[in-house]
Amino acid sequence: MRASAAAALAVVSLAASGCGSGVGVAVSGNPDKSRGKELFINGENGKAACAVCHTLAEANAGGKIGPNLDAAFGPSHKQGFNESTIRQVVADQIRFPGNYGQTGPTMPKNLVTGSGVDEVAAYVAYVVSHPGASVTAAAAPPPTTTQAGPPPAGGGNLAAGKAAFSANGCAACHTLAAAGATGKIGPDLDKLKTYAADAHMPLDAFIRESIVKPNAYIEKGYTKGVMPENFGSLPKSTLDALVAFLAASAKG
Repeated sequence: MRASAAAALAVVSLAASGCGSGVGVAVSGNPDKSRGKELFINGENGKAACAVCHTLAEANAGGKIGPNLDAAFGPSHKQGFNESTIRQVVADQIRFPGNYGQTGPTMPKNLVTGSGVDEVAAYVAYVVSHPGASVTAAAAPPPTTTQAGPPPAGGGNLAAGKAAFSANGCAACHTLAAAGATGKIGPDLDKLKTYAADAHMPLDAFIRESIVKPNAYIEKGYTKGVMPENFGSLPKSTLDALVAFLAASAKG
């Protein structure tokens, strides 16, 4: 996923020239772009959202893990690639994810499924092809529950924290046994006690700072700027619950 804009443009060029025809599933019809925006921003059923990893101005998304979609596809449209071609490329990259860099994480599989693939692709293609256009996101459906390990003991606040972990897509980037999470993009959260000790901070304070100011302390082997910096805007009750859940999970 650490692709340059040039790499993404190369994919567009291949699609436009007909290379790889038959590999993807042809997009057709008029998918709901409003629903596509909602999925792009909030994710599907508790999975990570596209906005966590990608920059897209219309969605107010500033993710730095994957390609900047404005930079990758905007110039392509100006050079004559039509909206339907961009839509096809985006849909194929969702359906058939690959490692877009020499190092670093791979685009997650099944991040969006079913009709959601075409909806996200149609949304992205539309906004990069029509600079200044806006799309109103559809209302998000109720989140579905996923199989995970048992929550740490501690009552409703920890259950709320576990729900916040899922709803904010943390599982796509982090490993955490108590949440059934196996993400490899960010640090293994089962090792939070060790990280806090290395940072010479109390566990709860370290966890809170890592969420609100993720660049304040960077664990060895990871890169500054990967963790989104907008989680500090979570409601205080949600943030408190998330910190409590992660701390309890780390303590066992």
